[in-house]
Amino acid sequence: MNAAGASTYDYGRQGRIGLGTPQANPTVEAEFSILMPRSVSVQATRLVCADGDPFRRLRAYIEELPATLASYASMPLSAFGFACTGSSYLLGAKREAEIVEGLAKTAGYPVETAARAVLAALQARRISKLAILAPYPEPLLEAARRYWRSQGLQVAAMARVATSGSDTQTIYQLSSRDAARALAALEPEDAQAILLSGTGMPSLACIRDAESPLPVLSSNFCLAWRLLWLAGAQSLLLEPAPEIAGWRQRLAECLD
Repeated sequence: MNAAGASTYDYGRQGRIGLGTPQANPTVEAEFSILMPRSVSVQATRLVCADGDPFRRLRAYIEELPATLASYASMPLSAFGFACTGSSYLLGAKREAEIVEGLAKTAGYPVETAARAVLAALQARRISKLAILAPYPEPLLEAARRYWRSQGLQVAAMARVATSGSDTQTIYQLSSRDAARALAALEPEDAQAILLSGTGMPSLACIRDAESPLPVLSSNFCLAWRLLWLAGAQSLLLEPAPEIAGWRQRLAECLD
């Protein structure tokens, strides 16, 4: 039985996952509906901030995470995932850890961020050199570089997926085809894996169809995998990590 006692529920018998997604993000819940096996339920909430500055908005999402978790009231969760990688990049790994580890203690269930989930996946594969493909504006790309270097990783290559504007909400206009074109043009040098960073950029078709000899990971994929692990649903995970049973079939049902 997992932390939420999920075996007693009609829905979510192998886990009840809380999920916080940026307010205008249309991708996180769609990809989680594919990644999560049917025996796991996802209870999503929105990360909300009215600030017009995208960087202040991203910081607010994670700094105000206690209020987000309070929106669940007495609902027991197996784990909660913060599905916004850019917030972690701007705050830095130390402050990020203070927030999520403190919340986990008070909430009584694991709290994880997309960035920390990516790190767990990389560590599971003993990957230390990373190529990053992301739709961020340049200052956020640099914040991402600093974040991963602070975690002991080498960023061997970095490339940007073009968006229609500098506000991070323009990321939500992208399709997996945009990411696939950028991925095909990426020169990963001596990287050991490629990260599609950014929870708003559709990534699953890229992971499924990638012709790269390197493993291709994404923020949403790693977060879903990590939350299943933390929820005690390891029977739904496959090797090599991060891998989740049945997601390719569910993706085909949606896209093909």
